[in-house]
Amino acid sequence: MTNTARCSRLPATLALTAACSLLFSAVSVPEAHAVDADTCGALMGTYSIAPYWSWGSAPPAIQRTWDESDCNHKICGYMQRTFNVVPHLSWGSLPAHLQRVWDTPQVNCNAQLQNPPLLRK
Repeated sequence: MTNTARCSRLPATLALTAACSLLFSAVSVPEAHAVDADTCGALMGTYSIAPYWSWGSAPPAIQRTWDESDCNHKICGYMQRTFNVVPHLSWGSLPAHLQRVWDTPQVNCNAQLQNPPLLRK
């Protein structure tokens, strides 16, 4: 699959993933469910979440899922895979606004990808 084909389907895929997450969160589930990096990316895109800066339009249930899933850090792996970022060498096709997220001191994707945090149980 070419990068162009993958990028053209990305918005629809992200919207679908985020919609499913919202649907499950709206069913009055008392606890947030941990999600993977791809879902974190979908949530970031759908709700315009800026890690450590803004919740965008994310409702409280999505905010709780984001926090309990450690999406502030999982987003690094998502951005690396999706936009072909090579840490310390190339931004790949990462948009400028996400480059700022990558370099945010609290997120610090270069360090996250070199020394990933231990998985929480």
